[in-house]
Amino acid sequence: MPTKIDIVEIQRAARNSIPLTFKLTTLPFESHALLDRILEVYLAELGQESIMEPLSYCLKELIVNAQKANGKRVYFTEKGLDIAVEDEYEKGMKEFLRTYVDNIGHFVIRLKENNLTIEVTFHTSGTTLAISVKNNSELTVKEQSRIFDRIARARAFNSFFEALTAPLDDTEGAGLGLMILLQFLKRIGLGEEAFSIEVKDGQTVATISIPMSADHLQKLKILMEALVRDIDSLPHFPENVTELIQLTSNPDAEIGAIAEQISIDPALTADLLKHVNSAYYMLPSRVNSIPQAVKLVGLKGLRAILYSYGSQKVLGDKYREMKDLWEHSYRTAFYAFHIARYLKRSREILDDVYVAGILHDLGLIIIMSLHPELHEKMIRFCREKNIPPGILERFSFGMNHPSIGGLMAKKWNFPDILVEGIQYHHDPLLASLPCRDVVYCVYLANAICDLERGLLSFYQIEKPVLSEFGIQNESQLMRIADTVKKSFEERRHKLRGS
Repeated sequence: MPTKIDIVEIQRAARNSIPLTFKLTTLPFESHALLDRILEVYLAELGQESIMEPLSYCLKELIVNAQKANGKRVYFTEKGLDIAVEDEYEKGMKEFLRTYVDNIGHFVIRLKENNLTIEVTFHTSGTTLAISVKNNSELTVKEQSRIFDRIARARAFNSFFEALTAPLDDTEGAGLGLMILLQFLKRIGLGEEAFSIEVKDGQTVATISIPMSADHLQKLKILMEALVRDIDSLPHFPENVTELIQLTSNPDAEIGAIAEQISIDPALTADLLKHVNSAYYMLPSRVNSIPQAVKLVGLKGLRAILYSYGSQKVLGDKYREMKDLWEHSYRTAFYAFHIARYLKRSREILDDVYVAGILHDLGLIIIMSLHPELHEKMIRFCREKNIPPGILERFSFGMNHPSIGGLMAKKWNFPDILVEGIQYHHDPLLASLPCRDVVYCVYLANAICDLERGLLSFYQIEKPVLSEFGIQNESQLMRIADTVKKSFEERRHKLRGS
């Protein structure tokens, strides 16, 4: 555990579905207050402050059990016993607990020497917080059997007294603690289904899932409905751009007809010619013909330009004035394109990946700049509806901006692949299978940008996404990050010189 924590950083992780992981060998008493403060921040985001004390007990119980499981491996190794063999397991467990408690200092040293660690991860996803405690010791069949027996017994108990007086053998320290934990969860309204324990990749993972309080959900629903009404009052996607998108989706469409439609809009014509004549295409001479420009970018490439152009046109100058957000959007789009092309090696998704990257923070842009009076208007709304300002802050600038962006993209009839690229850029594992490749590329690109800005660590990036791209460790990811950053800077330098 760290010796101090950054509350703002923890709130940012909670509001943006970024996993927050702490790696430890033991949980000394002086770290209890820090762990409680982190838990307190997360529960505040869910409106679940009232379950702080019992949940704190449950979390510490899981950490203690994980440490004990690792200590058991040290003990069995020192005694020359095979923990996976039932007879040897029974023999070892007769003395383990007494030996472990009496010699805890020795075991702490040996745990560090053997790199037997515990990872505590907090991860908000949608309206749920998952707290997982992982130790790098795989449960044996015997251990799993005992744990599931405790869970089955706990179902029948209606009170702590029944759990405390239940006849148990005392060879397994986790038995009673686990049954009390399940009683706590039942008392605070979470129930047995909120707890799970499983073996993944040679590690044991115990997880408690906490939903947002019903009161918080209702207030967020009211805010979302109010914002949706605001979104519904926005202009529809530009009609001429919509017609062009439909035209480019027709494989039988003629270049001449597309060029003629483009020429109706002088601003679009200028954007297209500027794009084609940029250093990206490295053309020997300037292109001034719209049909030739369309041939060069291709129909999919043109659709990518149209989605970006149409969004900017609806949102107006405020969108373009947000220099930092634009910089981040372009960088994310470039990184995502690079990842799709060189890591995923999937040319068919390149244009979709680039557009989804450009527009991934669409919801944040809408919230921050769509109407100058929007934030003030929402504050008045909260006051009238008796909704605490803190909920508005979490709603406006936190975990809901991907959902709002997704709503906007649906309103504008964007294809599902772009809607999901926007909606799930913080929650990639929620993406549907047909859209997964695009979402993963945008998510990883955004994560690399956040790594560069010091807003994220390697251990906070979703492991299934890293695995999808064959990334096994931090140094491998940093090499990729350095490559895409260098390519982006080189391209930007060329564009400025063109």
